[in-house]
Amino acid sequence: MSEKTILVSACLLGTPCRYDGKSKPNTAVKAFLKASHARVIPICPEVMGGLVTPRPPAEIQPD
Repeated sequence: MSEKTILVSACLLGTPCRYDGKSKPNTAVKAFLKASHARVIPICPEVMGGLVTPRPPAEIQPD
């Protein structure tokens, strides 16, 4: 049986990579991952895309 792999947002695991330089740890996500016995790969799409931490907040504005 092959090991499961789960990609998860790094900020949910406690990595301070959000726009404000903080994290947003989520106990339910952590519990799920622990119970899954999967290999966890933390990722931050924003950082992978070249954005820095911290950075100014950005949001989509209506036209």
